Amino acid sequence: MSAAANVTAPAPFPTLPYRVPSLAYRILIAGFRVILSFVFFIALPVAVLAYVHSRGLAIPISIAAVTTWGLLLLILSAARYILKPTVAFGPLCIAVSGVFLAYLYYLVLLSPYRFVLPGGSASLAAGYSMFLEILMIVPAVEIIAGILTTIEDVAHPGERLPFDYPA
Repeated sequence: MSAAANVTAPAPFPTLPYRVPSLAYRILIAGFRVILSFVFFIALPVAVLAYVHSRGLAIPISIAAVTTWGLLLLILSAARYILKPTVAFGPLCIAVSGVFLAYLYYLVLLSPYRFVLPGGSASLAAGYSMFLEILMIVPAVEIIAGILTTIEDVAHPGERLPFDYPA
């Protein structure tokens, strides 16, 4: 038997331990996520604010502020999802979490709020700052995760891809 008989042909294409979706697919999924997030971050809050304003109750947060913060979160979240297989994912995680943390802090500054009934002297105080302060833990932890992801991506490029996109 000759030595040439023991040689096997190489595989035509190298197989990767992960499978990254195409850019078009990630854009499509990000678009669907933007539509769903739009409903919860912008449409419902704006509808509630418009309803409350139509009843003559003054709320300290404006519809423009809710829309601006919501659009900023939607755009950054979509970019984060699209760029997940790249090194930009970690910094975008930090940016999304930082904007969300700033939005929550902005809402904390508006608390407590005193509702004054139109045409009367009765009022109702509502304080929601403790709830928002507890909720601020989530983006703070996400900022730490984004920092660690950025460090990992810089130190070991491509190492997290098999975990994010298993074959």
